[in-house]
Amino acid sequence: MKTILLTNHYSSAPYDIVMGEVPEGFKLTMLDENTQQCLEAAAPQADYILASGRVKINKAVLDRSERLKMIQRTGVGLDSLDLNELKARNIPLYVNAGVNAESVAEHTLLLILACLRRLPEVHRNTAAGVWKKQEQGVKTRELAGRTVGLIGMGSIAQTLVKLLSGFSVTVLYYDPFRLSGDVERELGTHYREFKQLLREAEIISLHCPLTEHTRGMIDRGAIDMMMDGAVLVNTARGGLIDNAAMAEALESGKLSFAGLDVHSEEPLSADNPVLGLSNVILTPHIGGVTRDSFRNMIRDAMRNIRLFDEGRLDEIAQYLK
Repeated sequence: MKTILLTNHYSSAPYDIVMGEVPEGFKLTMLDENTQQCLEAAAPQADYILASGRVKINKAVLDRSERLKMIQRTGVGLDSLDLNELKARNIPLYVNAGVNAESVAEHTLLLILACLRRLPEVHRNTAAGVWKKQEQGVKTRELAGRTVGLIGMGSIAQTLVKLLSGFSVTVLYYDPFRLSGDVERELGTHYREFKQLLREAEIISLHCPLTEHTRGMIDRGAIDMMMDGAVLVNTARGGLIDNAAMAEALESGKLSFAGLDVHSEEPLSADNPVLGLSNVILTPHIGGVTRDSFRNMIRDAMRNIRLFDEGRLDEIAQYLK
């Protein structure tokens, strides 16, 4: 029986969903703890790796993966994998592009609306018996009529554009690979260079991968270019933002609010500068995880592994290398 190694640890409902999707003829093992040491110890038994979470699949892990035939990502992010090592060893890598696009796009819209309506503050005041409708209400803003700037225009951002279409907003986007004019017109988006987008957008939402070129792209210089009172939302990768610069901007009011589903360190450390700020919403990298998306993500990943094992490579989606 061939072994699928899940590079994460699940319990309760997520565990039940995963085990229910394991193909016949395979067994699944997962990490006892989400650590590099546990992954290295488990690697020798893996015929297939189902890559999930932030534990690194690096040279040390691959050196021990003598039986490994293929790696399947549960999602699309690649920053936890050493791509150079995979290429050198000719290990096939597959991703689940678009599988959680709806979920992340909905969560992004949720954060945008919650930031504009200052939902944490309003909730705290209401729970404390503060009932000052006008005083609280005039501090909030509507989404209608705003200019939203999207950095990155992959499947999640394009799904978000469709959700935003009912809000009478102007959508700008920057991506190093510009869409065709026909697609821009179909989506109703307008291309801007990176710096120009920062200057024009009232709400900026990040949707790009974390690479050596994008790490820290939202730094002090980028924030200084933004409108006073801009809203910043990140459902992509925490490393895209200079955390200290963002915290200073939130404290000064340069940024009116931030909605963050991803963080430079996960879980958050006790000294993270955004903790304790009243104008930030924090969620635990949960944007892509609903019951629906999680089941679909695991089902599609297991299907790819089964098809690969059967040699039906032309039926597998999203081959990367």
